[in-house]
Amino acid sequence: MEKIPSKDVLNKQVKVTILNKHGKKIDEFFMRGGMNLWVFIRKHGLPIGSACSGVGVCGACDVKVIPSQQDNSSVLTQNDSISIQNDFEKETLKRNNKPQDSRLACLCRVYNDIEVQADYW
Repeated sequence: MEKIPSKDVLNKQVKVTILNKHGKKIDEFFMRGGMNLWVFIRKHGLPIGSACSGVGVCGACDVKVIPSQQDNSSVLTQNDSISIQNDFEKETLKRNNKPQDSRLACLCRVYNDIEVQADYW
């Protein structure tokens, strides 16, 4: 079961840095904590897979999510930065031959600053 974000998370702005497949920064935007990553990438005008319209069955929106450093001394874990990968998401990645450490943007909620990388950017 997905955790319910705290009021503090929902009231803050989180930074999403978009990296191309080589790891070079190509864009950056801010979104409200707890919101869906796929929705905001689409609203921002970046291309992202969506054969299933964002319901988590096609695997086309798979991305690599990297937690950003909060300051020079600490790095947040993926569980601090984004929603936990559930069994449905793991099965979709497996069924679609996607790396198991990928995330489906349509099933991912963002809680803290992250970097997002995809092979198609």
